[in-house]
Amino acid sequence: MDSERVAAKIEDQFHKMVRKDRDIHIAHYTVWSPSKDFKLKLSDAEEGIYHHPDQPQFTASVSKMLTSTLLAVLEEEGKVSYDDPISMYLDDDVLKGLHVLDGVDHSEGILVRHLLNHTSGLHDYFEEGSSIKKMELKVVMDDPDRFWDPRELIEISKQISPPRFKPGGGFYYSSTGYQILGLIIEEITSMPYHEVISSRFFRPLDMRSAYLIQRSTPIEASPHPVAGVYLGDENVVGYRSLSEEYAAGGMVCSAEDACRFIRAFAAGEIISPDAYTKMQDWAKFGLNLDYGYGLMRFKSLPLLMPFEMLGHAGATGTFMLWEPRTMTFHVGGVHQHAKHSKAIRMAMMGQSLVGKIPGVSR
Repeated sequence: MDSERVAAKIEDQFHKMVRKDRDIHIAHYTVWSPSKDFKLKLSDAEEGIYHHPDQPQFTASVSKMLTSTLLAVLEEEGKVSYDDPISMYLDDDVLKGLHVLDGVDHSEGILVRHLLNHTSGLHDYFEEGSSIKKMELKVVMDDPDRFWDPRELIEISKQISPPRFKPGGGFYYSSTGYQILGLIIEEITSMPYHEVISSRFFRPLDMRSAYLIQRSTPIEASPHPVAGVYLGDENVVGYRSLSEEYAAGGMVCSAEDACRFIRAFAAGEIISPDAYTKMQDWAKFGLNLDYGYGLMRFKSLPLLMPFEMLGHAGATGTFMLWEPRTMTFHVGGVHQHAKHSKAIRMAMMGQSLVGKIPGVSR
């Protein structure tokens, strides 16, 4: 199938997926395959809502991949080991009562790698509760003008529910763990997290639109407003309370800049092949989904998805993925809480069609 037909099909499917779901107010999708000389940038929104393929987007948990890659860089430099107890880097206030299960404190037994692949057993301030009562939604919605320190959220997480299991004893997705990783990065580098991520990634990769929401500013202001982020019908992208995302999901950037990062990562320009292998310490997340160090692996399924995709996705329907055989990159989002499965289907739809274009595969 030629590129023009594939582009037309992807565009048609994208608009249909967005417009038939009344919960989605705005959506973006960029697919880029250098090996097939193919690139398509799309956006759509309800009438009256500004949209543009190049506008900055809040990426939510996609940012965890940058946090984990920062740790991989520091590990290569000998500044941290994945087997280090996190107690080496945290003050007593953070560590005290962090992991108390059945009356036994296991906080000293948590290793850096346990936080990276969600095997620490720690509770998750982001997902505890149900529906609109989820803790993360309350954190954002109840006090929109509040600026959150990550230590405050860690303290909250200690109170809302007990740990799920002993460190290393299972898998439970925990954004609390990534808040702690941000503090560890700050301790290692003696710099605020947002400054480290800018000096290590945003500036070297010329990610000029990228910044950490409510914590920093981009290298160059975008001519387009930041895309909305919706919790139901409420656009919260301007809420100061989104500072709660920090190292667990705070990056804002354009699709172009996200593509710069993921292409450089996949091409081995940020970390070495050995470092990448270490990040593939997989834990089982779901039926065809594994989780490494800030890295998701959507495994192939016969007939339904005859290819593998790697990268990360977020709870607001964001994604930054690549298909390694053709080195095709997928970036975008539907920017609505709890719509992540629809966003992943969008990327899978695009990959299925791009895969039909003649070109080089690895």
